[in-house]
Amino acid sequence: MFQQHNDPEVGGLHVRVYPPKVGTGRSNKVFYLKYGPSVDRRIYRIGAWGEWTLADARDEARKIRKGFYDRGIDPNRAKQKRIQDAKERLTVGELVEAYFQEKAPAWADSYRSNNRGHAKHLVAACGGQYAEGLTKDDVAPIFLRIKQDAPAQARLFRGFGKGMFDWAVDWGRVPEMPNPFVLERGNSSAKSQYKIERRARKRHLEYKKGEATQLFDLLGDYDSRGRSVAHSYRTIVKLYLLTGWRSTELREARYEHIDHDQRTIRNADPKGGELNAYTTPLTAMAYALLESLGDDCIRLRKGPIFPGQTRDEQGNIKPLTAWHRWNKLICKDGRMPVCPTEGHITMHDLRRSAVIYLQAMSFTVEERTIFKGSKDSGLAEGSYSQIDRLDIRRRCCEAIEARIRDIENGNETSMFDKKKTYTMQWRTRKKASGEARTRDIENGNETSVFDKKKTY
Repeated sequence: MFQQHNDPEVGGLHVRVYPPKVGTGRSNKVFYLKYGPSVDRRIYRIGAWGEWTLADARDEARKIRKGFYDRGIDPNRAKQKRIQDAKERLTVGELVEAYFQEKAPAWADSYRSNNRGHAKHLVAACGGQYAEGLTKDDVAPIFLRIKQDAPAQARLFRGFGKGMFDWAVDWGRVPEMPNPFVLERGNSSAKSQYKIERRARKRHLEYKKGEATQLFDLLGDYDSRGRSVAHSYRTIVKLYLLTGWRSTELREARYEHIDHDQRTIRNADPKGGELNAYTTPLTAMAYALLESLGDDCIRLRKGPIFPGQTRDEQGNIKPLTAWHRWNKLICKDGRMPVCPTEGHITMHDLRRSAVIYLQAMSFTVEERTIFKGSKDSGLAEGSYSQIDRLDIRRRCCEAIEARIRDIENGNETSMFDKKKTYTMQWRTRKKASGEARTRDIENGNETSVFDKKKTY
């Protein structure tokens, strides 16, 4: 039961005073509003005394009465709709989980792990907010805090959030709204605090300093104390140099990608996807290194070349998600070659090192581009056939193998002293035959230049 006290100014507004509660002795007082025709009066709860002042309750009652009598808006139904809409609205934390459920299955393990880290920063700061209410003013402090310690991670954090909100708008998870991760206009000042200068990493094994020898010695000692032949890091480093592949490309390679008869390996999913797949020759050293990763016959092996500890939904072993021991132990060893500005050698730096070796041996830009499977804007698609490209890669791989032999024999610092001989030894057949045709023309034999083309 309760006592009712009607307001003399606003019709239908009243306060209900409930009996004191046992133990506290306090009685609740609540503002209510009666509305509708006298034969079908309805009651709407405005709120408790203390949360609402009398003046605020009167203003709210007048607004409700006006909405009901002028526009037919029932306050109770409107309240139920607001509650239902609130249940359907996603918080930032819920949006993150929905995004991961939709997208994560297609992501690589390393990419998924990195995005989890970005999501953790966002949810810790704004997880309880409604996603549709998030603004760049909410995101900016998080971005700047990350940027202070790791600018590259701040850029990735911004990219993760922008992609998530673009997806959320496209798929109706949030209403049309400005993307809160767009922190500046595209033409904003170069001095903007939200700009991050992208610095191209140039780190590679500096042969004049004997860094490859230093690294090989470190890894030889480390591997001799290791337990797993499959994760011999000296072998892994040599394979990176011999293939010129990116870190993820070699780490996720499979034995099924090896053609044992042709002695090649297929880079099945390089940067840019399967359409950019290409074949890399395996030198005698590279094939022997792959054989050394197991005790059984290499032709019978299946699955990842570098298996991890987890399995996919079908129960198949998945490849390693990262070079954990390299990242956590080896790179912190005092014997690791370190650059004052760019730090220790990473796996991706080995790809750059291989290209530097080729450059030192006077391989052309086109040849180096073909070796690493990249697309150069100045290289016409039809300039080289697939056979030519494979031949170029083979010559590059053989040249790098010879340099690895030099390193193993203690000749790293002098291995490019006679670089002029490398141009003749490993130049492409296409280039050599072109020079021969030029000499024929100079000698007056242009009309018969191709009469004996089989000899070329």
